[in-house]
Amino acid sequence: MKKLILLLVALLLVACAGIALSEGIDLAGLSDNEIVAMLNRVQKEVVDRHIERTATLASGAYIGGKDIPAGSYIFTCLATGDDWGNVTIYSEKGEGKQLLWEVVTAPEGDEEPKSFFITINEDDELESGVPFSLTIYTGVSFK
Repeated sequence: MKKLILLLVALLLVACAGIALSEGIDLAGLSDNEIVAMLNRVQKEVVDRHIERTATLASGAYIGGKDIPAGSYIFTCLATGDDWGNVTIYSEKGEGKQLLWEVVTAPEGDEEPKSFFITINEDDELESGVPFSLTIYTGVSFK
């Protein structure tokens, strides 16, 4: 009889845990800082797992590990019209060595936008003079 009661209690606990998990995570009790920290961890996990996602960003400077998760990306220039600009990556939050320098322009006619592979490490600074998109690099993709 004791074994039957223990089995029923165990099944009840498993069922309750399953119901709690299926309802999702309650974020209301978290502070703003905890929410931002969780978002950063989720974004890093997406990059680490190479789940292909694309972000569209305005021209500007972005720090690896802070503004953009460190990882490998495909950079695509989103300039239009006569727009053009430089894309650079510097180490040490922009104070270190220049790791990449590219000039990008808006595509002409039926041309595809310029895209290239980049790697952003912790504390690297990506500077772009044009709007752009970053797609998490998941490896070679044949279409």
